[in-house]
Amino acid sequence: MTQPNIKSSREEPTWLPFAHVLIERLRLHHAGRGHLVSDAQSDNQEGDTDDALGEIFQRFNDGQPELEQPINAPWAPVPARQVLTALRLAVAFGSEDTLRAAQDARAVTILTDFTTDDLELVAQVLKYCVPNPAWTVVAPPVSEGAVSASQGQRFAVLIEEAMDLISPVLILCPLGAPLPEHIRQAGLPLWRLPPVSREILMAQLRAGGLGVALTDEAAFQQALPDDARLAKLSTAHACTALRGPTLPDVSARLAAMTLTNRKDVPRLEEMTGDSPALLAARRLVADLLLWKAGQVAWSELSRSILFYGPPGTGKTWLARAMSVGAGLACVTGSFAEWQAAGHLGDMLREMRKTFAEARSRAPCILFIDEIDAVGSRASRDPHNSNYRIQVINAFLGEMNSIALQEGVIVVGACNFIDRIDPAVLRAGRFDLKIKVPLPDAAGLLALLRRHLRDEIADEDLTALARASVGCSPAEIDAAIRGARSDARHAGTGLSVAMLYAQLDIDMANDTPARIWRVAVHEAGHAIVGAVLGLGRITSLKITPTGGEILRSPVRSESLLTDLEAEIAYSLAGRAAERLVLGSVSAGAGGPATSDLAKATECALGIETVYGLGSEGPIWHDAPEALMLQNAHLRGRVRQRIERAEKRAGVILTQHRATLEGLARALWQERSLNSDEITAHLRDICEVTASAMAEGNRQDPEQADIMHSESR
Repeated sequence: MTQPNIKSSREEPTWLPFAHVLIERLRLHHAGRGHLVSDAQSDNQEGDTDDALGEIFQRFNDGQPELEQPINAPWAPVPARQVLTALRLAVAFGSEDTLRAAQDARAVTILTDFTTDDLELVAQVLKYCVPNPAWTVVAPPVSEGAVSASQGQRFAVLIEEAMDLISPVLILCPLGAPLPEHIRQAGLPLWRLPPVSREILMAQLRAGGLGVALTDEAAFQQALPDDARLAKLSTAHACTALRGPTLPDVSARLAAMTLTNRKDVPRLEEMTGDSPALLAARRLVADLLLWKAGQVAWSELSRSILFYGPPGTGKTWLARAMSVGAGLACVTGSFAEWQAAGHLGDMLREMRKTFAEARSRAPCILFIDEIDAVGSRASRDPHNSNYRIQVINAFLGEMNSIALQEGVIVVGACNFIDRIDPAVLRAGRFDLKIKVPLPDAAGLLALLRRHLRDEIADEDLTALARASVGCSPAEIDAAIRGARSDARHAGTGLSVAMLYAQLDIDMANDTPARIWRVAVHEAGHAIVGAVLGLGRITSLKITPTGGEILRSPVRSESLLTDLEAEIAYSLAGRAAERLVLGSVSAGAGGPATSDLAKATECALGIETVYGLGSEGPIWHDAPEALMLQNAHLRGRVRQRIERAEKRAGVILTQHRATLEGLARALWQERSLNSDEITAHLRDICEVTASAMAEGNRQDPEQADIMHSESR
């Protein structure tokens, strides 16, 4: 049988001839003594093998590491982990000369930068590959994958005892094992076992024995994860990935493993909930797997998706989970990173480099973060308008080009979708646009359980999840880290009080009266929105700072009746407070995103922008604050707002029992999902659905609209 060779036609690294020698020695060892050869074969071949090993060792002693002529010895497979370790040792030591010097009588050699899991493997490979080793090998005791304090002390004693011997000493020091101070200060030779890299993996594949045909080395090497990600692989993970039946399978496994091994990247199947974003991600990954299996054509797939929503909701997390689920490499870029490169030319170069990398590593996922930083060409801000136009045009060109590349899925993320140029958002550039809202109580409970189940009682986690509604996953993660730090410094266990403190949740001031007012307010929005057919209510939440409601929008004809309905919806919270509680709080007012601000903006638009007011088709382009200085105009706007609030009050009076029932449920649970809301609004929703079906107003492809207040 012909022996595989790790050489290639490309320029070889300097360590490769040495690696070839080490692998030959491993093969000969297993041919003569290993369990991979039958006993009968071993009996017949042992003499030949010993002669062959002797020939190799003689060449070692003569300083001739290159095996130009094949050795007359039986061929045998070598465990993949041993081959990979031999390659890493070849890189670490570089040549036979280094090993020869390490066996001088007074030599002390330290090998480090490998895990405790690989300790026995490293010692084994060195034993098989070094002829007649004269050194004394010192290694720390290990238990359960770690070196304890007492074992570290024993390691130091073993090193001191080895220093008394008149023989070379090899110290195997895995990560986590302490070296004595006098050893570290002595300036002894220290050799670091390199992590897995592209070059090492290619050498292992060329060595053969894994059954993978190297049909297109250049394309395969380009598709591999970069060295920084490969360095995270353990020996076992790398060897498992290399058992793929084809090169694309190998690269896909490596891409998935380099992400899976990161603790901050979940698997899609481990993520709980049924949010539109999670469902869309799972569907897209399922389609990708069908495409990889040859069951679906690329042209039938949605090839781009944009996740948008508040910061910290896990948009980046979701994109990386998709790459893990699909078993694809994830190429990342962001407008912030590109812009940090420098001036316009530098920024465009970095952008194009990211897209080029994605094309070269296909199949892959291209994740682009902070897309809202691209801006819009329609912006009235004259500052840097030429820069903005050139960046947007370049980005559109790259998106058009990548759309023609089979095997590249583009996943974008942003906080403010309304700031993005419409041309960027059109189908073909981003086929799907999905909102990623803040998690509800159930989602937060799942997150807390995943991190704290063994530290905090489940009933406390449930209460904490309800109190944390309105917090992002990023805020929860930060709070957990902060609470654990508090516990360490206090010398105590983690407590739920520490988590409340880190999340800045003051339970003493979170009174039932405040929560009840917020619940009534949000329930009012839901009732009026349902009655007026303004879209399905998908989420209700009570947050530490106020309330939040999500609804799916409707495709409006922008009639006067449509605008007046939106004003009534905006003021429904005030009307609900007045009806149930007898007074109105300031919760509807405040910033430009508040209920009152939206109602005022819409009423003012009717009179000045939309041409639907008392003055007819006249358009005004003055700032809102300036227009409202006109007493006559201000009076007409006020009349519209008061009529809308009165209308909302009439609707809520007719459905008061439903209003109070929905508010009570929200008060108890802190958050309600779409199904829970529908159960309370069933009668209203049925009537509304019938009316909407006639007008075909519902737009199912649009993402949810969020409405929130701070109190």
